[in-house]
Amino acid sequence: MVPADDRLRGSRRILIRLCLVELLKLRRSLVLLTTVACPAAVVALMFGMALRRITPDGMTAAQWSMLWGSASALWSLFMLPLYIGLCTALVNGNEHRNQTWRLMLSLPVGRLELYAAKAMVSVLLLAAAQLALLLALALGTGILGLAGFPLEAALQAQLPRLWAAPLAALPVVALQHALSWRLRSVVTPLAVSVVATLAAMQLGASQYWYWLPWAYPVAASNGGHEAMRDAAVLLGPMLAAVLFPLTAWWLSRREIA
Repeated sequence: MVPADDRLRGSRRILIRLCLVELLKLRRSLVLLTTVACPAAVVALMFGMALRRITPDGMTAAQWSMLWGSASALWSLFMLPLYIGLCTALVNGNEHRNQTWRLMLSLPVGRLELYAAKAMVSVLLLAAAQLALLLALALGTGILGLAGFPLEAALQAQLPRLWAAPLAALPVVALQHALSWRLRSVVTPLAVSVVATLAAMQLGASQYWYWLPWAYPVAASNGGHEAMRDAAVLLGPMLAAVLFPLTAWWLSRREIA
């Protein structure tokens, strides 16, 4: 019998190696470009609008807060869920497109380990996209400062809870990862992402937001009151902790389409 500690260490090593392999595969895909381009597009849009409607003399701390809050809301409500749908489709699409599922599953790794590794890579990409958003916000703020906008007021402004959106988005990663793993076509997972994002735009500010995980990111970062924001931050990881093993168990019993 192999000791439990040795089995655990072996599983960790396999997961790390699988994650490294998946990251190497992404070098030739659009995932890395998308991870930078999506946050940059959000910040460029919001800051471009600010340059058109706000003069440097009228840029107060409240205006800075509103600008950052608008960029955070657009990201967490619209672009982030779409990005998750796209990146999970691309992570699993390598095997679907190249028909290498049988090759991957013929290696000395289990299906659950491969499923977990691809999910972990999607979570890492989510964190990278959020970091790219922070860097884009910092760069955009610096550019506005060079254009004459008062950075002293920016230091007094209140930042939205940008750290909260990725935590609240974890159940979306679980669901989109399961769809893109199961289905060969990327159309269905992306269609689900678009429809759910549009639904979240309607439910995000309502009292029924907690029924739709796609509304969790904007509720966590830009919710109307503190109780809503705290609830979304708690609900996201808790629901993801249920969905990840549940979808892994369910998909382990079915052939990949």
